[in-house]
Amino acid sequence: MILPIRTDRPLCSSPYANWALILINLAMFIVQMKAPGINDNLALHPIDPNLYQFFTYQFLHAGPGHLVGNMLFLYIFGNNVNDKLGNAAYLAYYLAGGAFAGVSYMFFGGVGPLIGASGSVSAVTGAFLVLLPCTKVTVFVLFFLIGMFEVNSLWFILAFFLMDLGQQFLPMLGGGNVAYSAHIGGTVFGVAVCTALLATRLLPRDMYDFLALVDRWNRRRVHRDLVHRGFDPFAVQKQTAARQKPDPKLDQIQDLRATINESIANHRLSDAAAQYTQLLAIEPNQVMSRQTQLDLANELFTAANHPAAAAAYEAYLRQYSRGGERVEQIQLILGIIYARYLQKPDRARELLSAAADRLTGEQELSVAREELSKLGAPAMR
Repeated sequence: MILPIRTDRPLCSSPYANWALILINLAMFIVQMKAPGINDNLALHPIDPNLYQFFTYQFLHAGPGHLVGNMLFLYIFGNNVNDKLGNAAYLAYYLAGGAFAGVSYMFFGGVGPLIGASGSVSAVTGAFLVLLPCTKVTVFVLFFLIGMFEVNSLWFILAFFLMDLGQQFLPMLGGGNVAYSAHIGGTVFGVAVCTALLATRLLPRDMYDFLALVDRWNRRRVHRDLVHRGFDPFAVQKQTAARQKPDPKLDQIQDLRATINESIANHRLSDAAAQYTQLLAIEPNQVMSRQTQLDLANELFTAANHPAAAAAYEAYLRQYSRGGERVEQIQLILGIIYARYLQKPDRARELLSAAADRLTGEQELSVAREELSKLGAPAMR
């Protein structure tokens, strides 16, 4: 006897649909005990079936062992599949998987009435195999050995599927009143549907689903074949490294950025501003982190180094203007620098107009209007 106990995957949401299905199965079993004749109408009769029987048979069971076994598998694997699909989609999937299992039972020549959630549960385990093949399952084993062991869900579910195939198609392995063909149909349904959902991106992909495993296996196979034929995967990198020469300018930039950050950390802002000026001389488009860039620009403005301050403020606006924080104040300061010190009236008007549209403080707005008036711009709001 081999029974699953738990999986190691935590749930992200509550599997309400799966719990509802378990409760419905339990309730229907109680009804069966009170009214045994209910099976006559609700079981799936393969010779002359009614459409509703493809769904009602899924909630009937032959006895307590039949019920407990199915509900255990549904609880262990269904919660995670429910978590992946969502409640409404999982409920529809479960019923469709059971209906397909019923069709499979008829296709393989089943003659007796069919009852049980095994086909639906097989669809759930098929989905689990595709969606969560790397999940570990703790199983209880009572077969020569007694104990609990952790196995990969991929091999656990495949083992049960292979047993169903053997018992269906090899007469010496079969036996008992078990609809193995329904199990096979449910598993095939689960694997096919969930593979299609992943392939079409109707379900979110992740690096641990079955298609990702197949893709990685194929990449490794192609790589092994290429290496076997003499391909050196590192040859291009070696050639590129041989052709590349060290860039002293890049080393200077990296050293200066590190020195600026160190000066800021030690509260030597004037040193950092001077070092940033050296950095701009090497590469005019260099930008530091948001707060560091703003501190450097303010320090350069305070030190009356207006060209460097303007370059630092422009770099801030270019890199961080989407954040919206302090943008209008920086536009105001930069507009004043261009208007008063650098004689760039067109850029000054552009910046001051943009600042005036966003400023809320009366004093700052008054300064912007005054500067625009001096530049001959039309009156603002």
